[in-house]
Amino acid sequence: MTKSNRTFIGIILMLSAALFVGAIWDKTEAKLKVIKAGVDEKGHPICVNKSQVYLFKKNEVEKTITFFYHDPISDDASVKKSFSDVDNLNKYWGELLKSW
Repeated sequence: MTKSNRTFIGIILMLSAALFVGAIWDKTEAKLKVIKAGVDEKGHPICVNKSQVYLFKKNEVEKTITFFYHDPISDDASVKKSFSDVDNLNKYWGELLKSW
């Protein structure tokens, strides 16, 4: 093997290791600095920075958490994050309160 081939293989190994290290330190979604609240009508993701959120409340009947955030365009800016069941809702809620 030539020196350039070794260098090329080394670079590929380093890049692949850098990509897979994220799987080792996997964070739950509630611990991220961004709230992912689904997609809009065009299919674009709806995300809100946690630093913009001033209030959030849980609704177990609808299985949602509503995040109210500061938006200069809208006075009542909010997003709802929906859950499939109450157990997932409560798990996310607990992690959200711990990491806020």
